[in-house]
Formats: sequence, C-alpha cells, structure tokens
Amino acid sequence: MGKAKNLYKRLYSYTQIFKHNEKTTILVTTAIRVKFQALRSEFEALLVEAELIRAHQPQYNILLKDDKSPLYIFITNEKFPRVLTTHKQTIFKQSNSMAVFGPFPSSTQVRYVLKMIRPIFRWCNEKHKSGKPCFFVHLQLCSGACTGLVGEEDYKQSILHLRAFLHGKTQELTAQLLDEMNRASSEKRYESAARLRDKIQMIREVTTTKQSLPQDLKLPQLLQKEGDEMMVQLRRILAQHIAIPKQFPLDRIEGYDISNTQGTNPTASMVVAKHGKMDPSQYRIFNITLGKTPNDYGMMKEVLTRRQKHPEWGVPNLVVVDGGKGQLRAAQTVWKWSIPVCSLAKEPDRLFFYNQKTKTYTTHQLQDDDLASILLRRIRDESHRFAKKQHTKRRTQSVIK
Repeated sequence: MGKAKNLYKRLYSYTQIFKHNEKTTILVTTAIRVKFQALRSEFEALLVEAELIRAHQPQYNILLKDDKSPLYIFITNEKFPRVLTTHKQTIFKQSNSMAVFGPFPSSTQVRYVLKMIRPIFRWCNEKHKSGKPCFFVHLQLCSGACTGLVGEEDYKQSILHLRAFLHGKTQELTAQLLDEMNRASSEKRYESAARLRDKIQMIREVTTTKQSLPQDLKLPQLLQKEGDEMMVQLRRILAQHIAIPKQFPLDRIEGYDISNTQGTNPTASMVVAKHGKMDPSQYRIFNITLGKTPNDYGMMKEVLTRRQKHPEWGVPNLVVVDGGKGQLRAAQTVWKWSIPVCSLAKEPDRLFFYNQKTKTYTTHQLQDDDLASILLRRIRDESHRFAKKQHTKRRTQSVIK
C-alpha cells in the first residue's frame, strides 16, 4: 500500500525490477492486480494510508506495520491532556493514553498539520503549574491551562473537539460548536459566543484548503470477498474505541433486541451473522419472564443472562444490543464473558462503546456506504424484525385465549 501524486510514474517504477531490493521484487512478481482511490489532498491520502495499513496489516508495508519509526499523534489522559508526537515503543510504555492517531509515515506532514490546527484548539503541552504563562500563550497557541487561565472542564472539552477533528468528523463538530455558540449567545455570554464563532470560522478555513481533512475516512474495498472486507472495516472501528488484537476474529456476531407492548408479551431475539452473512439457523427467541411493566433494561439483562447459560450454541466474538448508552450499561452489568459488547442507537445511527482502560463511553457514527455500517444495520434490522415477529405471535395468542 502507498500513495502517489502520479500513479503512472509510481507503477512504472515497479517495472524496473533490477533496481529493487528483495522485498520489493517479491511484491512486484507476486502482485496480480492494482486498486486505487483518488483523494482530495495529500493529508487525506496520509490518513487513509495509515488507516488501511492498520486495518489490513499488509505483508510488505514493514515500516508502517512494525511502527518503529513512523509517527503517532498521542493525547495523554491527564488532568490537562497534552498533545504529543511519539513512536510505537513510546506509546506502549505509556499507561495514560486518552487517544492515539496513526501511524503516519511522514513526521514532517504530521507536524505541519498539528502546527496548522493548534491555533484552533490551543492545547497546552506544559505540565500544569501556577506562575508565568508559557511561551505559547503569548503566541495564542496555548489556552493558558498551564497557569490556570482555563478551567479543567473547558480545557477537556476543547480536547474532545480536537479528537473529533482528527477523526475527520468536521461536520458533526461544526454543528456541535454552532449549538454551543447559540446557547452562549442566548444566555448573554457574549465573549464565549465570540470565541466559539472564531473557532468555527477557523475550522471552516482549514477544511477548505488543499490540506483539508475528510468528513470521515471512507476506505477503498481491497478484498475480493465482501464478507472479508466487512470484517476488516469493522475491526478498524473496534480498534478505534476498545483495545482489541490486530487480527481479532469476528466470525460470529450476535445481535439482540426487545419487543413488547407496554411491557406485555415481551420477547427478545438473538440473531447471528457468521463471516459477515446472516445465519437464520442460529437465531434464537426468548420469551421474557420479567413482570408486565415496561422495563427494557431489565429485559435485556434477563436475555443476556440466559444466553450465557448456553455456550453450546457457540461463543460470539462481538455482541450488538439495540439501544443507546443505557442499554449498553445494563448489558455490561450481567455480561460475564470476556467478549466486547456495544449498542447501536438510531437517529442518527451510532455505536456506543465502553473503554475499560479509560473508564469512558465513546461513540462512532455509522456512515451511509461503508461495509461495516451496512453489516451492523443489517444485524440491527434483522434482530428487530425477528423479535417483533415473535412478539406479534404471542400477542395474537393472548388475544385468542
């Protein structure tokens, strides 16, 4: 995998086999096809390349796969988080990471991007202390957190904005900042509203230049089988939010949903996707025995508790429950297997995760056309359909009785 301004020249260079080292010679002589994707900027290409290599772990991208020299953007998990650039061996020695972006092959480009966006988010890389402001305060590149000019909550909110920006969620971030600006204005906090207005303007200026960030990274499909590509893209999403191994298996994914009418005739469904395809032979239905009052959280706890009593059905690699943060929290209280659980909420479609290391909830908004989002929606819709079908059957039977 790699990026090039001139694709013809890049591919032609590979025909000069006698000039290549052994690794490149093997790569060229064994390759059977070429896939490419045109992007809007060099920096977008940088981000896509890093994400593809992290997701696919290609055999011949040794430098980026081993990550000994390429650069990461590393946000510390401190009272006042710092934004640093570092290498792999440094990252894994750190126990206080809030977020890691990369690896990136070019330290020059990464440092340039950080230099470009620092006036917007104005992070502080000095340890928190009282006294004279640091040099970057005078350059308006630091918010003054190092001397107590900015409170902890306001500073961390700015860091969350930075993380959203680096994930390419510029539209979502801009909409959030507009809401905050309008709220500040309505509450007559005009200075805060002006600062938010300026931040929005700077984000718009940055994202309309040649170095613009993508609205969200859409990776090209590199594998021939759709199911395999789904697993690669889903594994990439999981790696962004929870700690999973590089080749984490996703052979069996289970989806759960609850269907009831004001607590009556409650039914839960379990649907299964194997290797990216729905497998109706593995579906299960649970007639909930909980009381007749509406209690979706309690019902989800019951079905997951009962599910764990049947390991003979097979052990899932991932569990997806229908609902938001509340459903995820309820599921976690009873889920004992060491298997990741996430929830999928609607309007907009987004995943909720709980990071055991940082003890925080994170979200991932599904895209319209990437394969991982298509698979997750398919699981959600199928679990809803199957639960509703059984609930309707139970309700009809109760009416007849």
